[in-house]
Amino acid sequence: MPHNTKQNESMVIRGSVVKVRRSCGKSQCKCAKGELHQTWALSYSHQGRTRMIALRDEDVPIVRKAIYRYREAMKKLESQALQGIRRLHAAIKAAKRRRR
Repeated sequence: MPHNTKQNESMVIRGSVVKVRRSCGKSQCKCAKGELHQTWALSYSHQGRTRMIALRDEDVPIVRKAIYRYREAMKKLESQALQGIRRLHAAIKAAKRRRR
């Protein structure tokens, strides 16, 4: 993860932060008795497949903020797209009225 604060503040990431619980397969490990290992990960889809990137604990808040920025940008873009559709619809209606 970039340690440059300015880079972190402008980073945008699509996906979700998830906690992955798994066993390592070693017979003497605590996970063999049910206490699974836990790791934070970024889960995202790419080319129709779910991908995961393991995260360090200190990266989790940075990634969560980047995901938040992505979701806010998508809300704004969706709003702009709907506004464009309304304008197009109004322009088409106005052109039909002028032809009459």
